[in-house]
Amino acid sequence: MTTALIPAAALWDMDGTIIDSEPLWIRAEVAMLARFGLRFPEGLETQLVGLGLTAAATHFQEMGVPLSVDEIIGEWTEALIVGLASEQPRWMPGARELLAEFRELGVPNVLVTMSVRRIADAVVALLPEGSFDAIIAGDEVEHEKPHPDPYLRGAAAVGVAAHDCIAFEDSLPGATAAMAAGCVVIATPGLVPLDDAAAHEVRASLTGLTVAAVAQLWAQHRTHSASVGASATTLATEENTETMNAHDAHDQHLPEQSGAQPAPALRGPFRLGDRVQLTGPKGRMNTITLEAGAEFHSHKGMIRHEDIVGIPDASVIENNSGEEYLALRPLLSDFVMSMPRGAAIVYPKDAAQIVSLADIFPGARVVEAGVGSGALSLHLLRAVGPEGEVHSFERRDEFAEIARANARAYAGADPANWTVRVGDLQEELPSALEAGSVDRVVLDMLAPWECVDVTANALSPGGVVICYVATVTQLSRTVEELRRSGLFTHPQASETMVRGWHVEGLAVRPDHRMVGHTGFLVTARKLAPGTQLPSLKRRASKSDFSEADMGNWLPDMGPDADLDAWSEESVGQRVKSDKILRKKAREAQRIADHRAGIDAPAEGTPSATPDHAGD
Repeated sequence: MTTALIPAAALWDMDGTIIDSEPLWIRAEVAMLARFGLRFPEGLETQLVGLGLTAAATHFQEMGVPLSVDEIIGEWTEALIVGLASEQPRWMPGARELLAEFRELGVPNVLVTMSVRRIADAVVALLPEGSFDAIIAGDEVEHEKPHPDPYLRGAAAVGVAAHDCIAFEDSLPGATAAMAAGCVVIATPGLVPLDDAAAHEVRASLTGLTVAAVAQLWAQHRTHSASVGASATTLATEENTETMNAHDAHDQHLPEQSGAQPAPALRGPFRLGDRVQLTGPKGRMNTITLEAGAEFHSHKGMIRHEDIVGIPDASVIENNSGEEYLALRPLLSDFVMSMPRGAAIVYPKDAAQIVSLADIFPGARVVEAGVGSGALSLHLLRAVGPEGEVHSFERRDEFAEIARANARAYAGADPANWTVRVGDLQEELPSALEAGSVDRVVLDMLAPWECVDVTANALSPGGVVICYVATVTQLSRTVEELRRSGLFTHPQASETMVRGWHVEGLAVRPDHRMVGHTGFLVTARKLAPGTQLPSLKRRASKSDFSEADMGNWLPDMGPDADLDAWSEESVGQRVKSDKILRKKAREAQRIADHRAGIDAPAEGTPSATPDHAGD
């Protein structure tokens, strides 16, 4: 017996997906126009594909039809019902067979059509009894396709979440609606072709498509993997049955969840679960997670989350008092600057340099020591891609908890290729990863020089270590230890300064304020075993130093070394209280839960988290 996850429900468009009703529609539309002396324009049939009847009827009014919208829809409805009753139905290839297989497995089928309920009932009456568990018709929804409302209602009608469903469509408005609702979409375009970006899977027809194959596609494309198992259905199939050919049998053995990092949607219309950055007239930015039934409030009005769903990225939307907001998907840099912090974060300017200077490449195995609040971890995960691995080590459990929650809030689930271990790097790394198997090591910690030996042992020859330190004394101590070890190339040190500019007409000048010093970066590469690094050639000078000189400068070097000299307080790092850390952990977890759709905001919790909220 093989068990695999399949969609919680199948949501079906009707016209052009289940039944080829276009000839009946065109006949009704041509007859109406002819009655008023109007000609059916060439190409009109393709413009109407997938549109709701209200939108189509409004278009006919604009063409000169002297009837109300309700009268136009009423005439079309009567013509369609007569046609369905008098003519042999033209079923779309493979649709009825797939409907029947879903029904036999106990998976709910829901009809989501923009035709009115009378037409939907007439079509359903031609199918075997019980084919559909629920019907959502065009005259029963508040918003027609391409708005996601019909598909959200369809999923709710059988008690499941839309992102746990598969949707079958044939038109761009329909596919857009289903994707905006969070469904995985299989499209079978008819009169109007669709590109691959319009749906998760574009096929010529549903012929030969089995539930097992659908489940495989669903598992591959489903982005909200955090809720797998909550409402997904389990498919049990007998291996080697006589009714399954070899291809079907292969499809039934669905792959386990891949190690790919679940990522937020990077393009396309906004969907429920997406993070959206709303910028008001005064430049004030607020970041929200789109949730069904939720609202964003300011002192000047309100925006319903569902009014944002379905609109393109980088659009302007008005609140109920007419105030305009720019809606954008937050960049990763936006997210890390606004997420809850337990420890000071690595700023985007430094994270970008780390990714570049350390050459963090897709597929790399990266070790990170000092996870902090997870800001750098998110950049590393983005850089290594789904085939790479990030292994993070953090001494403090509170910081690890905040970082995990921030990652869930950003990605919608725990990244499968990210491991967070609580403990000291020197103690945990040797047992966690085999020697010589690591490509890059990033040390963001108080005393990275203490980890030089264990880092060298983990890195493969040519691998890069990059250290992020805050003070000049830490910089000097790190560089000297890397040199003294004899295990690395000569260290390179740098600092990145970014200054913004005010550019407005003839007023072009540097910004008055800037983020000045954040940290220093030290990079070096692991030498092959037994390699002796050539000494740097330099002229003798008065700057040569001894161990005693170093002891005067660095407290744990020289004959009177103070091994306990280095502390967070001594290098000027602010240490947050346990109470504040617990608060930040709860805040990060709340945002993560909202992103995953686990529960609603707690009472009194604002629906938006301001960007650049600070510590």
